Amino acid sequence: MPFILSQFIEASRWLGALVVLAVHTNNMFVNQADIMSAPHGPLAYVWWFYSAFELGHQAVLAFFVMSGYLVGGAVLAHMRKNQGFLREYFIHRVSRIYLVVGPAVALTLVLDSLGRWLFASSGVYEWPLFKGHFSPVLFFASFLNLQGIAFDYFGTNGPLWSLACEFWYYVTFPLLLLPFARNYPLALRFLGFALGAALFLALSMPPSWFKFGYILWAGGAFATLLARPMIRSRWQALILYAAVVAVIRLVVRGHLLEAHPWLADAGDLLASGLFVNVLLAFRYGPAEGFSLLRPKFHKTLADFSFSLYSIHMPILIFARAAVGSTLGNDWATQLATPQNYAVAFSVMGVAIVAGYFFSRVTEAKTGAARRKLRALLDRWAPEPAAPAPEQQPVAAQPPRQRIEA
Repeated sequence: MPFILSQFIEASRWLGALVVLAVHTNNMFVNQADIMSAPHGPLAYVWWFYSAFELGHQAVLAFFVMSGYLVGGAVLAHMRKNQGFLREYFIHRVSRIYLVVGPAVALTLVLDSLGRWLFASSGVYEWPLFKGHFSPVLFFASFLNLQGIAFDYFGTNGPLWSLACEFWYYVTFPLLLLPFARNYPLALRFLGFALGAALFLALSMPPSWFKFGYILWAGGAFATLLARPMIRSRWQALILYAAVVAVIRLVVRGHLLEAHPWLADAGDLLASGLFVNVLLAFRYGPAEGFSLLRPKFHKTLADFSFSLYSIHMPILIFARAAVGSTLGNDWATQLATPQNYAVAFSVMGVAIVAGYFFSRVTEAKTGAARRKLRALLDRWAPEPAAPAPEQQPVAAQPPRQRIEA
């Protein structure tokens, strides 16, 4: 992968996670209901635009596209080269997801239990949004990555729905394409396809975002097969994508969306397609330029963006309950004051720091977890040894010219 594309993906990951965090923080602590009816400073309008639900939604769509491009694209690359890949692929994917999601669900249980005990008077954990979400069934369903698909999410950690979708894309995508993997036995290829198809159908039956998200994820994967972008200029591709997202953020909402609900899916497909073009423009563009993407901090921040995304919501809800119990239940819903913004940004800072330290014991250990999982599989089901190359005849040589082993 070209360095400039790698850095763009790293920057997009941490910026997207920050947008999602801002959206959810704004919902908890900042009420800008008078943004159009009363004068405000420029920064208030910037925050109003930046922390809108639609921008957070577009950030999640970009996560899906990037995941498909990187993970699904790697599957296609292995298949085109007739390489065996399934064992290592599933080692990488399972460790990547479960090393973060498992501890995130456990942390959700701890924070939600503490919050319900310490700040019961706030009523936050009794919101209709969380009704029935604290059951053991949902807790264990989250460990199976079925939250948001076949079950509700556990506790207050709603954002984990997208990780459940991603996990099952990881599982089903290579299985559905396995008939084209000619290096595997025919029986295994069609057995794998049957399993993938059964899983896909089962996961598609409950009403969820699984099917539509699959289109975006697979679109990112198959984009790796394209030889060039539609728009070659990286600047033009970026500007067009940003402009379309801005229009969607400002227009596809309210009464227009109520009258034409199809606009939401159409906007998602358009924005995701343009983001794919941006990825391809960076892939096939010149290696130089875009000096803003060269600093190492992009990778540093991206390295814990997954953790931040996975745990930020229970942290925000815990903080919201604490504020409600100490400052009153109406304080966070009043029209925004400087104090509201100060608390919001402080809580965001706490979530970012917590995400970093959480990642040190989860994401940062991914390599070690993969080695352990690989060793465990070697003990249980060793990989078949590669066939020895055929012995080639060696011309006779005088004894004095032979080299001892």
